[in-house]
Amino acid sequence: MSSYVLGIDLGGTKIEAAVFDADGKIIGRHRDKTEAWRPEEEVFERIVTVAAQAVTNAKIDTKQVKTIGIGSPGPLDPDTGTIVETANLPFKNFPLGPKLSERFNNCPVILNNDVDAGTYGEFKAGAAQGVQFALGVFVGTGIGGGLIIDGKAYNGFNKNAAEIGHIVIKAGGAKCGCGNQGCMEAYASRTAIARDIKKAIKSGKKTLAAKKMNKEGIITSNDIKECYEAGDKVVKKIVDRATKYLGLGIGSLVNVLSPEVIVFGGGVVEALGEPFLQRIEKEIRKTAFAFSMKNVRIVRAQLGDDAGITGAALLAREAFTPKAVSAP
Repeated sequence: MSSYVLGIDLGGTKIEAAVFDADGKIIGRHRDKTEAWRPEEEVFERIVTVAAQAVTNAKIDTKQVKTIGIGSPGPLDPDTGTIVETANLPFKNFPLGPKLSERFNNCPVILNNDVDAGTYGEFKAGAAQGVQFALGVFVGTGIGGGLIIDGKAYNGFNKNAAEIGHIVIKAGGAKCGCGNQGCMEAYASRTAIARDIKKAIKSGKKTLAAKKMNKEGIITSNDIKECYEAGDKVVKKIVDRATKYLGLGIGSLVNVLSPEVIVFGGGVVEALGEPFLQRIEKEIRKTAFAFSMKNVRIVRAQLGDDAGITGAALLAREAFTPKAVSAP
């Protein structure tokens, strides 16, 4: 009987799961909205449903799933599989790994930070292949980071390194979902962009976004793109301001980490595309030392939405087969 790896990418907006065969090929997948406003048990049931549907779509039995890798926003405890808390999800001290294992025949579950997983996926099978030092930056509902140092995923002493979205870039600034003030995530994530658009609408400013934002104040990355490309002055000002804050935060990190490549991914980057990335790079170069930026490549993630599920599956497979070096 063949064995398969199930990779799950849990985010504040969507849940995605995919089954990988021994050759690293995705043979079944499924995705759905997270509905993060629900209580933690209800969100957990949505994770289980998405994962189970991916297995069904792969046309295999759940007993053939031998390992599960899941990427989640943190902070979290990879050793116990527990989500300590998250800014954009309802979980608090939630044993996601053990509970997920129970639902899938007690197979081992490896919990990692979602952007750590995405960065690792890009390192192994995407835009960061062949490098030794990489920084992953994923801009979506929040802002997450991942690190590759000396050709290995780096999690730090407490295993929660690279929470770059919570670098304070403006002391006493906007309140962040983490409870702090002035975080980069509070100024440059899609959540922050939507908040600023909503404020502009309430103040009476005319913007195309007024017709696209739902009653909960949520606007999609693609809607933001459409407004920006249509020349909407309100949206353009807010998005351009977000790029400045991203440049400030990431440029400072370049001075500290000296990466060889910076991989940008996430829903906002995917939607706004290369022009958005070029504006971010311009801002990064204003902050980072010119010498630190010498020969540094700034690229878009190649795997798109598959970065997280690929990295999660890779990390899970490699945790039980240490010599594995190919895709999951």
